[in-house]
Amino acid sequence: MLLLGVTCVMFDLKAQSTSLPSISGKVIDAQTGEPLRSADISVDFKKSGVHTDSLGNYRIYLPYGEVVIKYSHVGYNPYRTKVYLKGDVTLDVELNDVTKQLEEVIVSASTSKRDIQTPSLGVTVLSLKGIKKLPTMMGEVDVIRSLQSLPGVSSVGEGANGLNIRGSNVDQNLIFIDDTPIFNPTHMFGLFSVFASDAIRDLELYKGGIPARFGGRTAAVLDIKMTEPNTEKFKMQGGIGLVSNRVMAEIPVIKDKLSVLVAGRLSVNDFMFKWFAPDYLKNIRANFSDVATKVFYRPNNKNTISLSTYLSHDYYRVDSLFSIENVIAKQTSFDYGHKNASIHWNHYFSDKLNMMISASLTNYSTKTWAPDTVNTIDLQSSILYRNIAASFDYQPRENHKMNFGVTATRYDIKPGSLNDGVVSRVARVMLPDEQSIEAGIYADDEWKINEKLTVQVGLRYSQYWRIGAGTVNQYLPGQMPSLNSIVNKVNYGDGDVMASYGGLEPRLTMKYSLAENTTMKFGYNRQQQFFQLLSNNTTPLPTSRWKTADSFIKPQVSDFLSLGLFKTFNDNVYEASVESYYRDVRNTLDFVSGANLQLNPNIETQLITGKSKAYGMEFMVQKKKGEYSGWISYTYARAFNQMVGDFPEVQAINGGEWFATNYDKPHSFNMMLNIQPTTHHSFSFTFAYNTGRPFSSPSGSYEIGGKKFPVFAERNNDRVRDYHRLDFSWTINNPSMRKQRWEGSWVFTVYNLYGRQNPYSVFFKSTKNGLKAYELSVFASPFISLTYNFKFL
Repeated sequence: MLLLGVTCVMFDLKAQSTSLPSISGKVIDAQTGEPLRSADISVDFKKSGVHTDSLGNYRIYLPYGEVVIKYSHVGYNPYRTKVYLKGDVTLDVELNDVTKQLEEVIVSASTSKRDIQTPSLGVTVLSLKGIKKLPTMMGEVDVIRSLQSLPGVSSVGEGANGLNIRGSNVDQNLIFIDDTPIFNPTHMFGLFSVFASDAIRDLELYKGGIPARFGGRTAAVLDIKMTEPNTEKFKMQGGIGLVSNRVMAEIPVIKDKLSVLVAGRLSVNDFMFKWFAPDYLKNIRANFSDVATKVFYRPNNKNTISLSTYLSHDYYRVDSLFSIENVIAKQTSFDYGHKNASIHWNHYFSDKLNMMISASLTNYSTKTWAPDTVNTIDLQSSILYRNIAASFDYQPRENHKMNFGVTATRYDIKPGSLNDGVVSRVARVMLPDEQSIEAGIYADDEWKINEKLTVQVGLRYSQYWRIGAGTVNQYLPGQMPSLNSIVNKVNYGDGDVMASYGGLEPRLTMKYSLAENTTMKFGYNRQQQFFQLLSNNTTPLPTSRWKTADSFIKPQVSDFLSLGLFKTFNDNVYEASVESYYRDVRNTLDFVSGANLQLNPNIETQLITGKSKAYGMEFMVQKKKGEYSGWISYTYARAFNQMVGDFPEVQAINGGEWFATNYDKPHSFNMMLNIQPTTHHSFSFTFAYNTGRPFSSPSGSYEIGGKKFPVFAERNNDRVRDYHRLDFSWTINNPSMRKQRWEGSWVFTVYNLYGRQNPYSVFFKSTKNGLKAYELSVFASPFISLTYNFKFL
């Protein structure tokens, strides 16, 4: 029957047998109503078929039964439908112009406008709609993992905590959610993002061209804004998945004036370890939760007030994984999370001038607990961040706009308390609290000089004070800091200035239009960082120690240059870009071999100062609309450290030569393909490849008691095997229920489709035959998941 149908399609229309039923009708442009000439009509996915005439009319004879008809035309989205032929059928079809379609990929329309129309360079606006279509790990929509599919963004490996952006360490990137900082952006030691995706309105990633209003970090900014709750009607959405369940509600209280958003996510995966894990993993417990709320109030047309809160919590228990003070725990629990809040008042003086006053607070706390009858370990730390800011936007003319403001931040850090009030044979240790203040004043001025040239000039002045109470060690002149070289201790009272730093941070971006859809851009940033993460692990743990600048630790200073070329094609359906960059950072930190960082009151004895550099080129081609959308990107990037210290003969690493960082991956290739043949089905594929990251390989060994132990003469002198992975997802929508205000979808995903055993790290063990290297893989097999998402509109 099928062969007969296809054969009939190939006949000339005039020669068709009138004994067969026909499908006839007209194909038109959905926006203009104009007929589409030479549109293709094919049957059952075959290439053969008929074409519309000059008036958009067609007729095709087919055998009785069920057939799938596809209507397509160059520059339009195709349309497929299933028809059961019992007789003649009339079917008129409207095709949508691709150039007028909303973008479906992760990079949103705002990015294209910035790339072409504004001087912004290295700025990406992310589409949550696109992110949700990417294949996910265990069905969890993950902002952090999605970002890693973009050029210039990576991590040291699967399950790593944080992002490495254009050669940065994870602590050199500022992550905000409604202007409150996130110090640990992942759940379950790096497996999932902390952000509840349903509550996110948009994300802006600044890899370069960072506005002057941002300060305190030397690399990149991820600025996340929560959804403004709907003030007109109640909405609810959520999902049920393998790892967690989530729900979000938007509740109008006073129409057009007051509304509330509440979003929550709770993991329910403990049962997986009990039921499916091998015996040695059955005691693992791991769960997490997020709660985000936002109250939005508009008293009149000139004022809006919003109050946002965000709470996150992680609990992870495992048999052994932790040791401290020469005590190895039999079982360890990790408990950590954020408590964030911010309030914003926006006042609109006129169409040209508006003001925003904000106050924000973040409390990030960690607890490591190892219960034991006599060797109990209770290690706690916390960061309290408080900020007030005022910002003004002024646009005197259409081609001239300014942003300026002031900001002040106070940090109160409890770096570590061990067994405070706990009965244990492990001695009590209390590190002194640290207090500091960081203030900034800034201005950005964007001026469109003519149709071709636009310039944005920014300047920020940052001032930092490390304040008491506290104590500063004094060491013998000319000797490396150590416990044996301490000659005096200077005590400071409450509020006394113990150390201070400051400086100007100029910012500049320029856009020159080579043609209507082609621009070239140049950018320069200087940034300072007064707040750093101390960790000698490949990726920092959530419990790693944060440290402010002091008499011994100077702030990092970064100079960043970038150059880019951007071009769009076919009414913004396609975009191509190439960007290059170079970053130079002074006062970066490394650590002596075997450094004790967690509870060391004299941390300066463990540190080595140096400098870093990173450079690279990023290429990206995108197709943003149509039945097939996606992108291909390639990045060449290098990141190096040179650690000499103040006493090179003792402290220099690798003889004072440049060496690759843990996140140096010269070659990266990413591909994303989204296929949406119908409104009911969409398919997504992502592929990632990158060079294996560096690790330190032993240059020799020594023997004690018949066992051989490695000797490491160089830092990061070898690499793990290259990384590559293919993911797949299939989304099944049911939009037909929108009339009942309910919309549901199923998402089936396979992470690591072909089961690549990508090495995360390499470690060495002593065997009878000497040292043997072992690879550790985090996700060494395919992970299959199924998630149900719903919306009540």
